[in-house]
Amino acid sequence: MIYRVTPRLPVLAAALCLVVSGCSAITTGTAMPAGKAPLTSPDSLPTLLLSAPDVGAALSSDDVVVTTDVSKAWNDSAHFADVNCLAIAGAAQQGVYASSGSTAVHGQVLRDPPTAPQWSHYAVQAVVAFPTAQAAADFFAASQRGWAACSDRQLNYAQPIGPPQVWSVGQTSTNNDVLAVSRVQQSPQRWACQRALTVHSNVAVDVEACSLHGPTAAASAIAGQIAGRLPSA
Repeated sequence: MIYRVTPRLPVLAAALCLVVSGCSAITTGTAMPAGKAPLTSPDSLPTLLLSAPDVGAALSSDDVVVTTDVSKAWNDSAHFADVNCLAIAGAAQQGVYASSGSTAVHGQVLRDPPTAPQWSHYAVQAVVAFPTAQAAADFFAASQRGWAACSDRQLNYAQPIGPPQVWSVGQTSTNNDVLAVSRVQQSPQRWACQRALTVHSNVAVDVEACSLHGPTAAASAIAGQIAGRLPSA
């Protein structure tokens, strides 16, 4: 979610091939279908999220706390002119998942504690359940196309007071089945953020991580760690 000057910031690296056709395990020269990871129930979603210290470690901070815990997607569409790029703007957005077939979401906002003189770290971690592994894989494929269409450009994020925030978006990449893209705020501050998305069986892991101390790969790291908590085949 794009950093905003308000009290609340609104807005699996393991085995994607197990959920798409064409993957196989080869034994003595005979191709056999790969096993599928068990489905995760919506009730299990909260247990998949990382602890605040683990998120802080990924952000290179030992002092982040959970400030928001939700069981529904965020909706920042009113603040963002180009709704087609809402997924780049923030994690677990309502408009992004509205027609995806997802059945449940659980997410958290983490940042420096309220007593900190300045916020310099911020993260959103969210997990989203789908009815089938194929539905999650389809969402990931669609996200790859959608994120790529919003890369290498500037995006404006409207503010209640004052001029909009201006963000420069980099190129998307997919490494170890984690889709990622970075954003750098051009004004009024200089936040650097990364968005990351990965799926494992029927769960999508949707993460954003931001820092005032320069570029970060924390979103990919957090997504990968959450993916590692999901059951394997």
